[in-house]
Amino acid sequence: MAWLAVAGATGPGMAAEETAAPAAPIVLASAGPVETVLVTGVRTAESTKSSIPLIETPQNIQVIPADLIADQGGKVLDDVLRNVAGVMPGGYYQSWDYFRIRGFDASGHIYQDGLQYDSYVQLNVELYGLEQVEVMKGPSSALYGQGSLGGLINLVSKHPRPETFLTLGADYGSFDSYELHLDGNTTLFGNPNIAGRLVALTRHSGTFTEYAKGNDRIYVAPSLTWTIDPDTSLTVLTSFQRDRTDMGFPLTYVGAVVPGPYGRYLLDRYTGEPDRSNRSKAERTALGFEFRHRFNDVFSFTQNFRYTSNWSEWDHILYSSYLDADGRTLYRYPYSSNGGWLNYGSDSRLQAAFETGPLSHTIVAGVDHYTFVYRWAAGQIDYADPAAYMPLDLYAPVYGQPMPVLTWGPSSRESIDDTGLYLQDHIRYDAFTLTLSGRWDFAKSGNSAGGVRTTESITHFTPRVGLTYAVTPQAVLYTSYSESFLPQSGLTFAGEALKPETGRQWEAGIKSSLLDDRLDLTAALFQLTRQNVSTDDQLHPGFSVQTGEQRSRGFELDAHATLAPGWQTILTYAYIDVGVVNDNTIPIGDHPQNAPVHSVGLWNQYELQDGMLKGLSMGAGLYYYSSQAGDLPNTFKLPGYTLLNAMLGYDFGPARLQLNVRNILNARYFTGSYNDVYVQPGAPRNATISLEWSL
Repeated sequence: MAWLAVAGATGPGMAAEETAAPAAPIVLASAGPVETVLVTGVRTAESTKSSIPLIETPQNIQVIPADLIADQGGKVLDDVLRNVAGVMPGGYYQSWDYFRIRGFDASGHIYQDGLQYDSYVQLNVELYGLEQVEVMKGPSSALYGQGSLGGLINLVSKHPRPETFLTLGADYGSFDSYELHLDGNTTLFGNPNIAGRLVALTRHSGTFTEYAKGNDRIYVAPSLTWTIDPDTSLTVLTSFQRDRTDMGFPLTYVGAVVPGPYGRYLLDRYTGEPDRSNRSKAERTALGFEFRHRFNDVFSFTQNFRYTSNWSEWDHILYSSYLDADGRTLYRYPYSSNGGWLNYGSDSRLQAAFETGPLSHTIVAGVDHYTFVYRWAAGQIDYADPAAYMPLDLYAPVYGQPMPVLTWGPSSRESIDDTGLYLQDHIRYDAFTLTLSGRWDFAKSGNSAGGVRTTESITHFTPRVGLTYAVTPQAVLYTSYSESFLPQSGLTFAGEALKPETGRQWEAGIKSSLLDDRLDLTAALFQLTRQNVSTDDQLHPGFSVQTGEQRSRGFELDAHATLAPGWQTILTYAYIDVGVVNDNTIPIGDHPQNAPVHSVGLWNQYELQDGMLKGLSMGAGLYYYSSQAGDLPNTFKLPGYTLLNAMLGYDFGPARLQLNVRNILNARYFTGSYNDVYVQPGAPRNATISLEWSL
């Protein structure tokens, strides 16, 4: 239950160092977060790319550690993001990670260890391989380049530690889900300065959808840290993930969310063809390193590198096309693909901490580079042929229809090269800090399809400026202005490439640690404006115009409290008013989809500290989301919903037995949608029991 030390600390009194220094002779602190313990120090986050304390960072950044994820029985990113205000988890596919931050989609903008994870939404990330999840709210382009106006997520991998340990575990849960996992660490080669760690699991994730087989995953992540000397370390991080998936697809708004002419059908309805469709395979292999060196008390250097190879194969995925006028017949069409992509990413930066008179500076200067190469081929139907669409009665499904023949087109190739130069100066004077950041991006993309090669180059500058003022050592006011940019594909009727989507944000708030460091909170007011949004050119089909502008205004509160020894609480609330300000086709005032106005989260956990039942812990979580637009323009809404989760755990000796129950009230709810035939239902009541043994 030490998770609160990381999740909530913002002030200098209750700060939890992410890189707690181990005893000599091995110094692995520079290799990344190592444990969630309460210590005296200043909390930082890997995602800030510097040693600047979070309380002095003019941005709302929340950190969710592995201990909290384990207590809540988290398996997918949705489970983690419910602990952060202003983040709406869930989308329109079960097995992919979708989320909105401050009202805007940020799903494709996940980083791992400071480097871009993938440029597309992919299968769920593996939480068991993580030390913590960092959520950066608002634009982060001044450090990271192209990205969502809403923010980004940085995943921090488990790193080797100086001690020896081994944890073995097994889970079993609803829908015939099961898992075996291990996490082991030791020093190697008889050298106390070399440590290795192995994280591995095999899991079958069942699903509530009838006939769907769920997901089978193998995950292996070996890592090694060599502490060359007290100022220099090299960590090698590798991982392999393989998924075999057959999941349920989204359902229709009419019939699932609201009654159709024949009422509502069951949410376990399978819209594919059993044993003949909706099967996919994916593999991801990553190899990288983190090198850190401290030259002296002024200068330090960090370099991250990762090579990633991805491959996926989709076998007759049956997509929903439209619902017939009878209100019960869904027409589907198959799609297959086969392809892969390579990603080389590196980030090298120099930090200098020094003083000039009464001013102290922390300067970070860096360069990062990404190369993405995609190759794929697809098998498709003749979309103009009505016979190629497969009907399914959603109320009385009859499976076994013949599958249309797919025509495979020529392979396509896309490449992206992006180099960014960034500079930041964090200046401290008395109770004030001033943060000045700027980044120049130089990107080039190429696309080859059907023997035609097109290229495009983009150069863009994004700034950020922020100010903090320490009213007391335990309370800091902050304000900031930041910008974002995101390249877009497509052309105008004049033949011009679409300009990057741009955004700007104003934010003001307070970060504090009160009641002798037992209550830590961050409260923020913000306004985000998203510009150059592309929409269809109504006069010229197939082309786009860029008249779109959207705005998000709101308030969010992230509070973490230690109410008594062993009693920890997280409370979050967000009010987000996001809407269309200008557009050529979408009505002014419409709301972007999957962005509720109100959301509330409460997690309460208590562990008995003495007596015969010492080690018994109990927890409960309540999460509320108001109604949300189901599409844009707004033709329908998804209803608001409330989830009640609970956990019961018991530590006895080296073992821990834990029960997690989700959706106790068995609410019928929907996590997100794309349109009225792509609405994703949430899981009904389900439970998982787990046993872990630590050596």
